[in-house]
Amino acid sequence: MKERSYGFIILSLLVPALLSSCSPSSTPSAEPVPSKQVQSGEKTALAGQGQYLSMTYTEYVNGKNTDKGMVMRVMTYDLSSKKMTKLADVPYTSQYPLSVVSLPDHKIYYSADVDDKGDQLFSYDLNSKKTEQLSDNLFAINRIVPTTPEGPLILAAVKKGERTLKTIFYNKSTHTMQFLHDENKDMNTWSVSYNSSKSATYISQFSENGRDKQRDIATKKQSTMLPPDYKVTEINNATKQERSVITLKNEQILSLSSSNDQLLLVTARFINHGNPEYSLVDIATGKRTKLELPISSRSFIYMSPDGKGIYYLGSASQKNQEEGRGVYYYDFTSKIQTPIFIQEEGFINNFMLLNK
Repeated sequence: MKERSYGFIILSLLVPALLSSCSPSSTPSAEPVPSKQVQSGEKTALAGQGQYLSMTYTEYVNGKNTDKGMVMRVMTYDLSSKKMTKLADVPYTSQYPLSVVSLPDHKIYYSADVDDKGDQLFSYDLNSKKTEQLSDNLFAINRIVPTTPEGPLILAAVKKGERTLKTIFYNKSTHTMQFLHDENKDMNTWSVSYNSSKSATYISQFSENGRDKQRDIATKKQSTMLPPDYKVTEINNATKQERSVITLKNEQILSLSSSNDQLLLVTARFINHGNPEYSLVDIATGKRTKLELPISSRSFIYMSPDGKGIYYLGSASQKNQEEGRGVYYYDFTSKIQTPIFIQEEGFINNFMLLNK
């Protein structure tokens, strides 16, 4: 894998665990992919009614060459037909493997390195098979969230020369970016979720100064580090008006998703220690209800459109988070965990539930 000489690591809480799990020992035999070329899949997924999962799966395609032999396999899973489709292989050059398929836009949006100076936003058109660079002022991208065909992309990303993860609205028509609270150099946007029923975006944030303070306390006491406070904010996509939904005291929000009138949170009481907890939050009132789930997942959990279950990235075992790691559907009534895609040779980095 290509070495980088960046002065600081933005995604320190997330990237090491992901990269360390991409083991070259499980490399399939295949030809290397050109470093700047996207290879299209044989099938094309069409936009329509319903929902689908967009999935990023990194895998070595050349067992001998780990420098340019790794790709992001971009796939979709249709919830109605239960059909998995591989759309393209995107060269993995970014700090964090990140892609998302927007079927309404007929595009794959992803992050990629440019001249070893940081990651930028790119798009790959599923119809024309053309790649386009959409940004030139970023350093790292943590989230890319599509909204509507006419609406923006919502990013959690770092500007060049800065450290904090900003909330960014990218206008696809004008190719311009709106950085929310750009003057604030302390608050980090960790999770982003778009709610189509409310035409609103929900973000979780924490203070970098607050995190540093908790780290200093843990170092002095030689104890497990507590998280800083995390807060969830609602952003009206049209007006950009903001409303506070809930604030968690010394509790980390590992993952956030939204559907209809509620948020689904994955939280932790300590940094990199202990089991995750799950809860639902009423968007209107902020009332929080704990969920007891027989699953093991620390990120990427989504309520099914009918509210009868959840889709999650993790394991079927609560004791071993790496055992049978993959994307599952858990049914609340039957208590059955159904595997959708289990990683074998590569590593599932992220997935997202989206509307067609």
